[in-house]
Amino acid sequence: MDRAKVVVHMYVTIDGKIDGKCDSPASSKYYNDELFVLSNADGNGRRTIQMYAAPETLDLSQYSTAGIKYEDWLPDIESATWAVAFDRKGKCGWNKNYFLYHNQQMRAIEVVTKKARKEYLSFLRTMEIPYIVSGEENFNLKEVLVKLRAHFGIEKLALCGGARINGVFLEQHLVDEISLVISPYVNGDREIKATFETTSRIDDQFKIDFIKKLPDGGLHLIFKKGE
Repeated sequence: MDRAKVVVHMYVTIDGKIDGKCDSPASSKYYNDELFVLSNADGNGRRTIQMYAAPETLDLSQYSTAGIKYEDWLPDIESATWAVAFDRKGKCGWNKNYFLYHNQQMRAIEVVTKKARKEYLSFLRTMEIPYIVSGEENFNLKEVLVKLRAHFGIEKLALCGGARINGVFLEQHLVDEISLVISPYVNGDREIKATFETTSRIDDQFKIDFIKKLPDGGLHLIFKKGE
C-alpha cells in the first residue's frame, strides 16, 4: 500500500459518546498510552487542534504573501512523532510547532485546502510547520495519505477526532481499523457526538480483531476492515 493506513482511535463511553464527564483514569491512561503503540502520528480535525494544541487568535496582516503559492511546503524536518491537523480553511493558531501530548513533542503538520489564505501559509512557514495543500474546498484524503507516507514516513495514522473528520475519512472509505477504548460509564447526553458524524450512509464492514478487558471494567476493541 502506497498510502498511510488509517486507524480511528477514540475514547468513548458505553453509549458511544466521545466527550463528557464520564471519565475513568485507568481507561483514559490506557487510551493515551495505546496511541503510541498504534502509531507515531495522530490526526485531528480543526476544532480539536484549536482546543488542545493551537488556541491562539491570529493576526495575519503582518505576513507577506510574496512567493506563496497553493503548493505543498515540505521542508526537511525529522521527528519521532507527528501531529497532523486537518484544517480546511487555515484557522489553527499555533504558538509552537509541536503538540506536547503525554510527554511527546509531536511535530505539527498542517493539511489545508485552497480556502486557506496565503497569509496563513506564510505564517506556517515562519513557524516551520510543513503543510500539504489538498483540494479546492474539500480534502483529497487519499492523496494526503500518500504524501504523509512518502514525505514523513508515516505508515499508520491514528485518527483521534472529532466526529466530523472521522466521518469524512469513513465517507471516502479510507478507514482501515477502528480502535475503541470504552470507559465503563454511560453518558446519556444527546447533544454529545458519537465517534463518526457522516452526511451519507456508509456500508463498510469491519470485523473484530482484538478484545482486552481493562482493570476498571472498560474495554479495548479493535475492528479491522472486512474484505
